[in-house]
Amino acid sequence: MLGAGFSRMAHAPALQRLGAAFRVAGVFSRTREKAEAVARDFPGPVQVFTNLEQALAMPGIEAVDVALPILPASDAIAAALGRGLHVFSEKPIAESVERARALLSLQAAHPDRVWCVAENFRFWETAWRVRELIGAGEIGTPILCHYPTFVPIKSSQWFQTGWRRTPEYDGGFLLDGGVHDIAALRVMLGEVAQVSAFVRGVDPALPPADTMAASLAFESGLVANYSVTYALEPVQLKPWGVVKALLSGAERPIRDHFGRKHILGTHGSLFFMQDRVELVRGLKRTVFKVRSRDMMEQQFEDFRAGVREGRPLRNSPQEALRDLAVIEALLASARGEQAVRPARVDPVTLLPSAARSPS
Repeated sequence: MLGAGFSRMAHAPALQRLGAAFRVAGVFSRTREKAEAVARDFPGPVQVFTNLEQALAMPGIEAVDVALPILPASDAIAAALGRGLHVFSEKPIAESVERARALLSLQAAHPDRVWCVAENFRFWETAWRVRELIGAGEIGTPILCHYPTFVPIKSSQWFQTGWRRTPEYDGGFLLDGGVHDIAALRVMLGEVAQVSAFVRGVDPALPPADTMAASLAFESGLVANYSVTYALEPVQLKPWGVVKALLSGAERPIRDHFGRKHILGTHGSLFFMQDRVELVRGLKRTVFKVRSRDMMEQQFEDFRAGVREGRPLRNSPQEALRDLAVIEALLASARGEQAVRPARVDPVTLLPSAARSPS
């Protein structure tokens, strides 16, 4: 495990639940105390490293889990791919499309090595249910999508990380969080053909910008508006008030404040949030409650199947590159161009399972 911050909060619990499917042999962090704390979460022996090269050179390891800040993560991925290791890394794939392509060229030198870029929204069951309902023709021909994301980021743990508060990559939270939204939109609606965007900074504590209003034209012809801001002040919610609202069915003001997502079709509409999808046709409303397993756990399982069985990954680096390409195009559009096409990502020819080297 490379990193002892986010990895301990999200990756370590998932790996613990998966039991014998993974064995953590070592933990790297620049701070020995943090690495030792993570190492204690796993059955031993777990070696601790404060030198990245020594961690990557540990005898017997097959893979690395990269949960570092965006810029050092790219360097660690490059070093791991260069050593022929399997890689599980956090999104985004890299700080730019250019760097991501350079990393993919390194992977090409080891075609039997598996690289998974973690993106939990590709395992979001609500997005897949929306895709299923659209595919079944439940709303007719999709016409428009309204996709708002309103986040009081300063009240979250993610704001506390120094590298996010002073980002050295383009877009700040609009990139770091935006790839999630683009992944979900692509699951539901397919590939993006063209984009246009406006960006502004509302809160000086969220550089370089925290708010975006964008239009996305999909290859299907559907047009979406994507509105996102991280500059909201947190809403003070008392637990009993939330319970009463849920029991009475009066929770809609809360849902609307944080964004109510909507896809309009010729014959009906889909409204959706984290764990529910509402299909509205005429005066009839059908509610689908969505329950899913832990998404991080599922991503590790997908990665293991790729390594052990040669299965194609849902979270391939090519998918992550497409997400990043859309965000990069949105940011370029906001800098003054009228409409920008995302960088082209060519289809990938997958090796037959038999051609992969067993690990």
